[in-house]
Amino acid sequence: MPRTIIANTLLAAALVLTATAAQAQCKAFAKNKCVPELAPYKFNETFNAAQLSPGEEAEVNLTMYSGQDYRIQVCVHPILGEVNWKVVDANNKIVFESLADEPQHHYDMKATSTQQLRVVVWVPNKGSSDMVHVGCVAIMVGFKE
Repeated sequence: MPRTIIANTLLAAALVLTATAAQAQCKAFAKNKCVPELAPYKFNETFNAAQLSPGEEAEVNLTMYSGQDYRIQVCVHPILGEVNWKVVDANNKIVFESLADEPQHHYDMKATSTQQLRVVVWVPNKGSSDMVHVGCVAIMVGFKE
């Protein structure tokens, strides 16, 4: 087998392992730091998280069921600082918004009807820096029993 094929295979395997390790660290961060902050709401056991860096965004679609009380929480690794996030309904109307300069880490709501919501999170750019920080951003959902 030519050396370039072996080198490329090893590089691809290293990248997969690195991504898997980062996702595992993100999941551990969410479990240990974010889940306890949902109290008194119960975690719905759905893990929505991503490794983000300044200038990047992520979104997740959620179904909220009629008559249920919910807490939507965005939990961010401290290396990123505060992030911007919003909750948008099916008509693209902003239901809730938190900006990094006036952060709010959760949004509590009672669903009056079953509805689809979208949570969009984006990490603001913090000026010029040679160092790019990557951190876990978890979107957590809790409900009252």
